Amino acid sequence: MEVAILTVGDEVLAGDIPNTNARWLATRLNDNGATVDRILTIPDDRDRIAATLRKWTNAVDATIVTGGLGGTHDDVTADALADAIDDRVADLVVRLVAPP
Repeated sequence: MEVAILTVGDEVLAGDIPNTNARWLATRLNDNGATVDRILTIPDDRDRIAATLRKWTNAVDATIVTGGLGGTHDDVTADALADAIDDRVADLVVRLVAPP
C-alpha cells in the first residue's frame, strides 16, 4: 500500500513546531508494511490543501492528513477536505476524528 502524508500548518513551515507527526506516522506505516510515497508540509491555505488532496487521490492508495484541525480561524483542513471530496464523506471523516 502506498501512502502519502500531508501536514498542514503555517507554524510547521515557520519552524515554530517540528513535524514530529509525519516522522512518527512514516515510521509506523513502514513498520507495518506500507510504503510512504511522499511527505509534504503546506500552509493553512484551503485552496492549496484541497488541490493537493485532489492531486493525490489517484496517485496513492491513502493519504493521511495531520494538522489544521484546531479551533482557530486558520484551521481550514476540514473545509478543504469537503472541497476536495464529497461533502457527506468529509462530514463523516470530521466527525470520526474531531475531539468530542
